[in-house]
Amino acid sequence: MKKALMKAFGYSPGTGLALWLVNGFFQRVLQLDSDCPVNKHFTTRVLHAHGLVIEDNCPVVRRSFAVSGGCYIHCGDGLRIGKGTIWSANVAIVSGDHDRTDLERPLQTGGIVIGQNCWLGFGAVILPGVTLGDRTFVGANAVVTESFPEGHAVIAGSPARIVRRLT
Repeated sequence: MKKALMKAFGYSPGTGLALWLVNGFFQRVLQLDSDCPVNKHFTTRVLHAHGLVIEDNCPVVRRSFAVSGGCYIHCGDGLRIGKGTIWSANVAIVSGDHDRTDLERPLQTGGIVIGQNCWLGFGAVILPGVTLGDRTFVGANAVVTESFPEGHAVIAGSPARIVRRLT
């Protein structure tokens, strides 16, 4: 009964009951990013959550939302996250952009696609239009400005580049 009740209220296994309750209070009672379909860390912002797609509603991805604080996740142009993907604190994922001459006019970027079993290190920034293939590991404080659709790589730096191929 307890597990069914917790699942009905969006509990992600491994989150911890206290954090789940605090996150839920900020998100559901105080209405901070209340349109986000998953329980998210109370210090993380999720904007335009209607554009968020989590493959198979993966509990591993949902747990990253719940425990990774200080993140800024903008889903306005679409954000698709593959199964098994996790990220650290202070990550920024920004799917939207605006015209440089008219800041009120949004541009279509194609959104962001993050493959399966990826890892985004502390402070990583993923910019609009980027696709990361399966098993792409993004180093701490990397700024990803271009796509790495082949995956199976470690990328790092600003701008990010491949530093190691994974087998």
